Amino acid sequence: MAGIDATSAEICAYKFTVEAIACIERAFGDLAGAGLRQGPRMRTPDGAVVTPDMTLESSPGHGGAGYRAVGEVKASFPRHAAAVDQMVRQVRRYDGELAGWEDEAAGVGGRGGHDILIVVMARHAPDFAAGLPAALGKGGAGVESPLSIIGIARDKSDGGSGEFHLKRHSGTISHARAHDALGGGWPIDARSLADELGCTKFYDSRPPLPYIMYVLWIYVFPNLVHGKKLKKIRMNAEVWIDADVDRIHRLASKLAHPSNPGCVKRAWIWDAMGGLEEAGLAEKTGKGKYSIRYSPLEPRAAKWLAGASAAAAEGGPDGAGGSAE
Repeated sequence: MAGIDATSAEICAYKFTVEAIACIERAFGDLAGAGLRQGPRMRTPDGAVVTPDMTLESSPGHGGAGYRAVGEVKASFPRHAAAVDQMVRQVRRYDGELAGWEDEAAGVGGRGGHDILIVVMARHAPDFAAGLPAALGKGGAGVESPLSIIGIARDKSDGGSGEFHLKRHSGTISHARAHDALGGGWPIDARSLADELGCTKFYDSRPPLPYIMYVLWIYVFPNLVHGKKLKKIRMNAEVWIDADVDRIHRLASKLAHPSNPGCVKRAWIWDAMGGLEEAGLAEKTGKGKYSIRYSPLEPRAAKWLAGASAAAAEGGPDGAGGSAE
């Protein structure tokens, strides 16, 4: 099936980004009083549009002046020179004045009045700490904005939900309290993020097709079942669900970060429904309308469901027992 062979590494990288955004939002909310926007449209002085994975903003207080940062999540350090160059260009575009902040009067010192945060899987933080400054320094100076590498790991050794651990591996965070706290490591009980992670599955980048199908199957389609059919699926029986792409899209959009519900594209839903149709789990009944053969334990969904579920359990490309290694 076209697109179904996305690797578990791609699925894990996507899921890591969703979790990393939630972790950064919690940590900088607690430490700097900052609010987070996911995927906002910002403009550079030359008018180019940039869309960082996140921005952070706070007003004066919380142990410092008003704070601003742009953040990018990177699962692992690029292997190829062209990808490294692309990452360097991206970081350089953030190193300067940006328009599009919620509070244009707030900010910190530095060239653009904001920090640059690179958030990575903890195992790969040393690669970024060494490789990114070296790459930025080739052919010129590094960046002038405060730049830091923050690693995130998830420890499930207690057999439960475990903890996320955030640590500043290198660089500077201009907010003193956040700089010091993350320098020593900042734990977040994963259970405290259960609500956020339970209702946030997408960000403003297209997920692998099996991941979209997985999210629709587990988090969207059950909300389309009512009455007697609901009783049947509670007994793991098969039911037919009638739904249209617009309705599925509306429900899926609720699974994006609250600051960016429009990031879930209708094309993602069309492609996922096409995948389900190809798998024999949906039939097209009209323009944009489908009848879905739904069961919580549908065996024909096992391949892509197991792939996404395994990725979630293994925790990223390094398979270390948590999606943020």
